[in-house]
Amino acid sequence: MTDPYGVIDLAALKQPAGDAAGGGAVPGTPSPHEIAVTEQGLEQLIADSQQIPTLLLVTSARVPEGAQFLEALRRGVDAQGGAIRLATVDADVEQRVAAALRVQQLPTLLLLLLGQLQPIVEAVLPEQEIQALLTQVLDVARQQGMELPDAPEGAPAPAQEPLPPLIAEAYAAIERGDLDAAVAAYEKQLNEAPADAEAKAGLATVTLMRRTQGADLAGAREAAAQAPGDLNAQLLVADLDMLGGHVEDAFGRLLDLLRGADQDTKDTVRARLLDLFEVAGPEDPRVAPARKRLANLLF
Repeated sequence: MTDPYGVIDLAALKQPAGDAAGGGAVPGTPSPHEIAVTEQGLEQLIADSQQIPTLLLVTSARVPEGAQFLEALRRGVDAQGGAIRLATVDADVEQRVAAALRVQQLPTLLLLLLGQLQPIVEAVLPEQEIQALLTQVLDVARQQGMELPDAPEGAPAPAQEPLPPLIAEAYAAIERGDLDAAVAAYEKQLNEAPADAEAKAGLATVTLMRRTQGADLAGAREAAAQAPGDLNAQLLVADLDMLGGHVEDAFGRLLDLLRGADQDTKDTVRARLLDLFEVAGPEDPRVAPARKRLANLLF
């Protein structure tokens, strides 16, 4: 893996704390092998990584499917019987810790090993991939000379079902950064199985990633503020908000565009909202009220 992170930027914590809140726990039922990271505990976390590899998840309650991702990581870590630890950072509470970790997007999953930080992914991983990730992390740790316990006999491993070949092809394309190939794989899967919810969500997410590839958030916000009537500028900011976990902001921006809009604008905004609803997932509590408001504004 490349290492754009290196050591943690503790200099980001040397400024006065101001109004930063304490705490740092991420909602849910913690794993016995999990620690909630606070500003005060960050240096100890780094020191502990000399003895135990640590997966560091920076997330927020605003992240679509973030809670499911965290629970899947907890199950995977528990199955390793203490050979690996999970550390969680609530980016809404521990903003200075997120800054020290140089987090640009939520969720971000990192590996802390022997005091060094390595990026893993800036997205929600499917549960089917987590066990393979944990195995790879433990292999790397042992190659670095760390003595780790084996997973207990009979420990439940996360359930893994074989991925449909085209879904697996899409995941592989995403990992190598080929978003066009991922889109093509998801589209093929939907041609074969039009009701495949995973493929629908995957296609919407990868399409979102492709639309925002190379976009500058600050520049996009400035352009949208300067040209409130520029539909493309507003759509881009909504996409970037969605990608960054600001789901309500994304939905709200698009819904506000519908007031007094012409039919072409309504059609474009409706299509984009339906895409973002797929990204968030039907179980996201923000989707239902946004759908209701969409219907009220259109009809």
